[in-house]
Amino acid sequence: MANDDKNNSPEDQDPQKEPSSPNPPDGLTAEEAAERPYNEEEVFKKSLNPLLILLGSIALVVAGVSYMNHSEEVEQTDRSLRFLTALSETEGAEERFLSFSGDYQDELGGVAQYQAGVIQYRDKRYSEAAENFKAAMERLEGNPLYGRVALGHAVSLIKGGGSIGQGKQALVALAGNEEVLPTDRAEARFLLALQAIGEEDELNYEKYRTELGEDQNASYFLVRLEELKRTKNLLAVAKSLPAVNADNGAKFLSEIKTKKGVTETESGLLYEALKEGTGEMPTAEDEVEVHYHGSLINGEVFDSSVDRGEPSKFRVGGVIKGWTEALQLMKVGAKWKLYIPSDLAYGERGNNSIGPNEVLIFEVELLGITPEEEPESLLTDVNQTVDPQGETNQTLVPVPAKMIEPTNVEVPKPLPKPERTEPVEENSTE
Repeated sequence: MANDDKNNSPEDQDPQKEPSSPNPPDGLTAEEAAERPYNEEEVFKKSLNPLLILLGSIALVVAGVSYMNHSEEVEQTDRSLRFLTALSETEGAEERFLSFSGDYQDELGGVAQYQAGVIQYRDKRYSEAAENFKAAMERLEGNPLYGRVALGHAVSLIKGGGSIGQGKQALVALAGNEEVLPTDRAEARFLLALQAIGEEDELNYEKYRTELGEDQNASYFLVRLEELKRTKNLLAVAKSLPAVNADNGAKFLSEIKTKKGVTETESGLLYEALKEGTGEMPTAEDEVEVHYHGSLINGEVFDSSVDRGEPSKFRVGGVIKGWTEALQLMKVGAKWKLYIPSDLAYGERGNNSIGPNEVLIFEVELLGITPEEEPESLLTDVNQTVDPQGETNQTLVPVPAKMIEPTNVEVPKPLPKPERTEPVEENSTE
C-alpha cells in the first residue's frame, strides 16, 4: 500500500479534482462522440446528392446508348426501305440505285451499284456498265456476290468492243480466283471458250473445254459449250452451202449441155426426150396426170410417184417453173428427163430435203390431161304440189346442162295456201 501511495500523486488521491486529459480534438470530444446517437436521416441527407448525381449520370449514359441504338435502327430501316424500293420499281431504278450507292459506302451500296450496272448492261450501255461493275467489285471484295460482279465487268468490256483484251484478262483472272464461288469460275472458263469459238481459236477452245471437263461441277457448262460448238459448225456449213451447191450445179449443167439428145430452152431448162408422145399438149390451166421420179445431182431421191406406185394430178401452172415450162412442151404419152436449174426450181431457199441452189433431175411421164368436169345438172325447174294439209311443196327438177338457154329462168311463185273449211274446235290453235 505504501508503494501505491508513493506512485499516486496527490492529485490522484483527491476525489474532488477532475482527472487530467490530453488536448481535445477539434469538433466533438470523445465523450460527446461516445454519447452522440447514430442518425440515419442525417446520413441519408448527406449521401443523397452524390447518389443522385451518380444515378443521373447512369441515366444519361443509358439514354445516350438507347438513342444511338434507336437512331441506328431508324437508319437501317430507312436504308433497307430505299434499297427495296429501288429493287421493286422498274421506272427510275437505275437512278435510285446510283443514289443509294453514293449515300452508303458499304457492301449494300456495292450491291446497289451492281444492280445499276445490270440495268445499263441490259440497255447495251456496256461502257457505263463496266464502270459500275468495277466500282462494285471494290466494295464487294470477299462477298459471295463478287464473282457475279466480276463476270459482268469482264463481259461488258468484251461487248463494249474497245477492251476485248482487258475483258479476256479479267475472265482469266476470275477463272483462277480460288476465293470466288466454283460456279463463277466455271462460267468464266465457259465464256473464254465461247470467245475462242468466235475467234476460231481452236487451241484455247480445247484448253478451256478440257478444264470444264475436269470440273465435276461444270457439267452444265460443258454440255452447253459442245452444243454451241456444233451449232457454230452447222451455221458455217449452212452459210457456205448455197455457194457450194451453186458451183456444183453450174458445173453439172455445163456437162449435161454437151450430152447428145439434150435440148436447152431460152430459160436455161434442159430436157432429154426418152419417149415421144402422140396426144395433146396441155396448157397452164389444165390439170394433168403424171408419173415422176425426182433426184439430186448426187443421185439422192427426194420424191417419186413411181416408188409410191400411184401417179399424181396437179394443175400445170401450180408447180415449179421448170415443170410448168416442160409440161407445155410435152405431148400426152411422152416421157422426158428434165435438168432444172435452181432458179427454175426452189432457188436459194430450198425446200425440205432440197438444199439451197440445188439443181433437180426429174423423169416425167405425161399420162394424160384431166378433162374439166361439167356439172351433171342444174336446178332450173320447179314443180309445185299441195299436200292434204294444205301446205305447198316445191320440188326442184334437174335439167341437163345442154338444155339450158343463156336466159334467165323465171321460177313460178308458190301457190297460195288454201283456206281451211273444216270446223275448228274451241280452244284449239292452228
